[in-house]
Amino acid sequence: MKPDDSLTVYVLYGCTLSKERSSMRIVAATTDEEMLHTIIGAQILGGTMDYRGFSNMKGFEQFRAACRAGDIRYSDLDYGFVEQTKNLMLTDCAKEPRLEKAYRLLNLSEREFNAIRSGSLENLGADRTRLILDKALSWAARNYAGWDLYQYLREELGMSNEEISHAGFELDEFYEDETDYEAEDDYEEDCDEEL
Repeated sequence: MKPDDSLTVYVLYGCTLSKERSSMRIVAATTDEEMLHTIIGAQILGGTMDYRGFSNMKGFEQFRAACRAGDIRYSDLDYGFVEQTKNLMLTDCAKEPRLEKAYRLLNLSEREFNAIRSGSLENLGADRTRLILDKALSWAARNYAGWDLYQYLREELGMSNEEISHAGFELDEFYEDETDYEAEDDYEEDCDEEL
């Protein structure tokens, strides 16, 4: 069976009556809602959870009637809580920067991970260092505001505008050009005079 990221994952927690997060413990997780109902039914029959204020067989009868009517409200479950969440797949790593970073770090060799962790890329080969730096710069270009990236490349790395363009960054809108600043200053002075 192929994993399906369109499925909803149902997580059943056992908890206090007031459903405090700190009291929650996972009872089960499933993508099959019918299986979830079976597990909830077993919890109610066992007296661990109540449904609509009733426990054991009386609570189970209430839950069964709701199941058959297709009117199950998980909020009516006492001493239990159902959380619905998306079934995450590896393809979701590309959509979430934190997941992407963790996945990338988990799959590095020990030598590469330790080199990155210590901040030293010197003991890596030139091609591997270039690849890592290229990926890091690509990530920075996607995730940082253009001005911040431009300032970092200029001030911290000492790159010229030409080097920035050659590296593949399209940041020419931020390039410092004295004629642009003078024109802006003149415009601001004209505006001040009109006021």
